[in-house]
Amino acid sequence: MRRGYLINVTALLLIIPLLLLAATYQQTSNYIINAQSQRTLLERQYFSVNDLQNDLQNMVGLSFKRAYLTLTDYVINTSFVDNASLSLENLMIYGTINGAQQRSMVNITLKSWFKNMVEYLNSIGLKIKPSDPDEFVTNHLEVTVAPLDSFHVAVRVKIINVTIVDSSGTVRYSGGIPSNGYIYSVVSVVGFEDPFVVRELNGLYTRIITPCKIPFPGEVYGYYDASNSKDVDDLVLNWCYVGLQDNSSSGMYYPTILERFEGNMNHHSYYVALAKQFQRDLGFAQSLPVGLETFIVPDSSIDPTLMGALTSIGANVPSSYTSVSYYFLKCVVDGDSNLCKTPVWQSSDYPAFKLDASTKRLIFGQ
Repeated sequence: MRRGYLINVTALLLIIPLLLLAATYQQTSNYIINAQSQRTLLERQYFSVNDLQNDLQNMVGLSFKRAYLTLTDYVINTSFVDNASLSLENLMIYGTINGAQQRSMVNITLKSWFKNMVEYLNSIGLKIKPSDPDEFVTNHLEVTVAPLDSFHVAVRVKIINVTIVDSSGTVRYSGGIPSNGYIYSVVSVVGFEDPFVVRELNGLYTRIITPCKIPFPGEVYGYYDASNSKDVDDLVLNWCYVGLQDNSSSGMYYPTILERFEGNMNHHSYYVALAKQFQRDLGFAQSLPVGLETFIVPDSSIDPTLMGALTSIGANVPSSYTSVSYYFLKCVVDGDSNLCKTPVWQSSDYPAFKLDASTKRLIFGQ
């Protein structure tokens, strides 16, 4: 009997810690559950559509920069695209070019952002309608990419007609994001490779987009002096870029940065119209050009790499051409004689640097 008593006491002593442990675990679990519940209630209470808008703004900026870099790499290494604006939009939304997934865009598309946003809202007891990512990007998302000026490209984004409700079915928000206007993001193209020059010359030659001393020649910012050798040196030797305004009366049009991804100017009027709209909406004090150009000077003593590239692809330089890169390369490389353009001015120091009448007037003001 005494032995049985000792066994019972021992068992009781062993059970007590287990009971205490179970009670402590239960208290801890209740505390964690209550804390999580309180946190969810607080997050739901202080949730604001502005938080969602700010998060979207950050994602738009990140996605747009990566999309621009991805498209640059694609054109340089693969081929021109038919529509650069649409290509950038598809990269931002789906992460694809011509339907092919681009690894550099994984997890930073607007579609993936929306998936994450749905999960986050669910975690704090809120639901967004629609909740299906495919329906969202197809029917509730507006994305437009356009040149902003010669050295910047912009995107505007708007979420259209969504509804956010809590667990009781109470509508917390209904409408667009932002409620008025658009979310904008702007990328400078300065420092990037020029996709047009690289692609035209089959990757054998490149230029980095760097503004010239006078990035927008004209009455507002001044002109280059044709008689000043240093001014001419800047245009010939520095391989810099200028922003130029179209001259429809002479038939001279200058490609925007987006057209330099396309290798043609089929969408030129559309891009120019969009650029004017973007500039107006973003409050530009004055209209800026959207044409982006650099100058090609076919002279072995000035640019032997260029001459080597032209020779390698079997291009012959005619006697009549303009040094404006788009027209020069379309003339010399693509063989389009209509785009060779008749020069009216050439430098006394650099005879291979020639300009047509329209470009000469835009650069030198005469």
